[in-house]
Amino acid sequence: MNLEALVLGLFSGLRPGTSLAAVLALLKTPKPQRLLLFFTAAGFASSWAIGLVVVGVFHGANVAVGGSTLTAVLDVAFGAAALGFAAGLQRGWVQPTRRRSSSPSATAACSRFGRRLHNPSARAAAAAGIGTHLPGLIYLAALNAIASERPAPVDAGLQVAIYDALWFLVPLASLLLAVVRPGAPLAYLDAATAWVRRHEHAILVSASLVLGGYLVVKGTASLLT
Repeated sequence: MNLEALVLGLFSGLRPGTSLAAVLALLKTPKPQRLLLFFTAAGFASSWAIGLVVVGVFHGANVAVGGSTLTAVLDVAFGAAALGFAAGLQRGWVQPTRRRSSSPSATAACSRFGRRLHNPSARAAAAAGIGTHLPGLIYLAALNAIASERPAPVDAGLQVAIYDALWFLVPLASLLLAVVRPGAPLAYLDAATAWVRRHEHAILVSASLVLGGYLVVKGTASLLT
């Protein structure tokens, strides 16, 4: 398993995001186990399938362009995007979802999202699992790292599945706890969410700076060698 993809998967699973809010909403429903199962299974299957397609595209492009060169260029591009995101957060040009929710349109969207997951159907829970785990910058960087090693199809599928398992760490842990100790995951996530809300800006800025700096340095070094 690619070490870079493992680290990025762990970061994706623990960073603040809409998935955490969705899991919290589902845990407050009368029977969260079934809904969390649909949420996790649908989201995992969707992200895994998309991941395989993207790895295939990156792998093919690596062969056509030259593996090390294309991987390095993508690393620099993803790193620059992460650094730009960090700068935008620091200067206030970009704001976390929680802060943007003060605007009327964002508040209405959050309200509709909350109402939809207040007592959702299995289909709505599955759609939320897919919608909250669409590929983003970190996922693409991890898939690029996986594709750079040109793995066989089975190996690629396994590596993408491991990344997704880390990405779904909170939903998977919540589902397991909801089955074994009903009521426990909600208490744990409430405490974790409170801490995240207090430190969200620092977490996002620091993580984006570290990720962006690492990718830019790695990609630049590869281009110069």
